[in-house]
Amino acid sequence: MTFDLETVVDEEMPDGSFPPWPRHKPVAGAFLTASRSDGRYAFSLDTFICHDGQEAQFLRSTDALFPPGSMAVTLNGRGFDAQVLRLQAQRQGLYDLRNIARIADAGRYDVTHLDLLDAYGGRGSSLAELCGALSIPVKTSTSGGDVGDLWRRGDVKAIAEYVQEDVLASYLVYLHTIAWRQGDERLIALPLADLATWLESEPGLQHLLPFATCRPALWARSRAPYLRAVAARAGAELRLRKEQDEAAFAAR
Repeated sequence: MTFDLETVVDEEMPDGSFPPWPRHKPVAGAFLTASRSDGRYAFSLDTFICHDGQEAQFLRSTDALFPPGSMAVTLNGRGFDAQVLRLQAQRQGLYDLRNIARIADAGRYDVTHLDLLDAYGGRGSSLAELCGALSIPVKTSTSGGDVGDLWRRGDVKAIAEYVQEDVLASYLVYLHTIAWRQGDERLIALPLADLATWLESEPGLQHLLPFATCRPALWARSRAPYLRAVAARAGAELRLRKEQDEAAFAAR
């Protein structure tokens, strides 16, 4: 589960700096779920808007998206997104949101929560810089600094599309990360090829099509058929050896 929040504050800092995170309240969240079955990847994208008075509903809906055993993926989520969720839950008196608690309390090396900021060496990197280096689309429609003004103008659609873009960008960075860690190109080529196909099949996600045609996606789509063929052949050979072993055992 890759997720990202967009937040606002009641009062901006006089010097224009980023306000301390406890002052932030979420107004939107996007959550990309990726699951694998029989070598194929399936995806769903949930986007929640949090209007005044809907904080409890927003938090409960968010908590329900993280079943036990799932892994959360963020960029700076350990230091911001997960902490904002935890503090807002405490403000609402919602102490039973165990999935948010599990993610917010996860340590740096806990597989419950992978913060990409840690994976790339800490605060010297950002989503925009990482995506720029990896040819991943990012910040194509707006930027985080515009969210406050968009919210006050009531442009919820722009905020929703922006947070969705950040989630897709974060997921592509994650795929680079995990493939590199494991030394296995299948961990990026196969899910990214399936993601591109899924995006093209979803009429409501046409604004995310650049993620299906960016350089990493085109590379993944060119590699995936070969990698699937190799995997299918290896599976067939394994089944044949098993059948031969069983036949030899039965003949004894």
